[in-house]
Amino acid sequence: MKQYSFSFKPDALEDFKTILPVNKSKKMLKNHLLNEYELPESLDELQQTVSNPAIQPYWMSESEINKMDRLIKQAKIKGYTINRSSIMRDIMKNLIEKHRDNPIQKSDQYRQRFKVPAGTKKRLSLLIDDGELTYELSSFIMDGYIPSNDFPSMRNQEQEDLNFKSDIEVFEKLDEVSSEYGFKKGGRAKIFRDALVQFENLLQTNPPKKAALKQELKYILDEYKNVENMSAIQEEISKYLKE
Repeated sequence: MKQYSFSFKPDALEDFKTILPVNKSKKMLKNHLLNEYELPESLDELQQTVSNPAIQPYWMSESEINKMDRLIKQAKIKGYTINRSSIMRDIMKNLIEKHRDNPIQKSDQYRQRFKVPAGTKKRLSLLIDDGELTYELSSFIMDGYIPSNDFPSMRNQEQEDLNFKSDIEVFEKLDEVSSEYGFKKGGRAKIFRDALVQFENLLQTNPPKKAALKQELKYILDEYKNVENMSAIQEEISKYLKE
C-alpha cells in the first residue's frame, strides 16, 4: 500500500467522518471504488475544481489506484479532464448521500493512555495535524498495519504519555494481534507502539501537512495569477526565498 493525498470540500470531508465510523469508513471507500463505482453520466461536476480544499491522505492499494486511473482514461475519451481527487470526492459524496438518512450505528468509544518514546508526539505534530491523528492512526491500525515482529522494551527509555481515543473495534484489533503473539500483560501497548512506529514511517514518505501546504500554495498562486503578471509573482517569490 502507498499513501496518497486527495483534496476534498471541507464540509463534505467533515460529513464523511461524522456519518461513517472510523473503523469502517476506509473499507467502505475501498469496496465502493472497486466493486460499485462507475463514472456518472454527467462528468461536469467531477471536472470542477475545489477552492481552498481540505487535504486528506489515504493508504491505497495498487488495485484501487489502477481503477481510478482507468476511470480517468475513460473520462478523457469523453473529452473531460478529471483526476484521482475528483473520483474520491464523488465516491465520498455517494456514501454520504447513502448513509445520511440511514446512518450506520456508531461504535462505542474507548480511551487509553499509552507510554511511547519521548519525542514521539513532537515528531508526529510536524507530520500531521493533531485533529487528524486519531482518525488516520485508527484507519491504519484497522486496514494497513502488519506486525513487524520487533517489539522493543520501553525499559530504560525516556517516555511520554500519548492519549488515544477511538472506536472500540480498533482496540479489539490491537488485542487480537497481541493474542496472536501470545502477549499477556502489556500486549496491547506493545502492538500499539509497533503500529505507531510504522504509521510514523509512512507519514515520513508523504507528510499530510506538507501535502496540505503544497495544495494551499497552489491555490494561492492560482488566485495571485488572476491579479498579477507572472514576472512580478516570480520576483516576489524569489525575494521571499532569499529572506
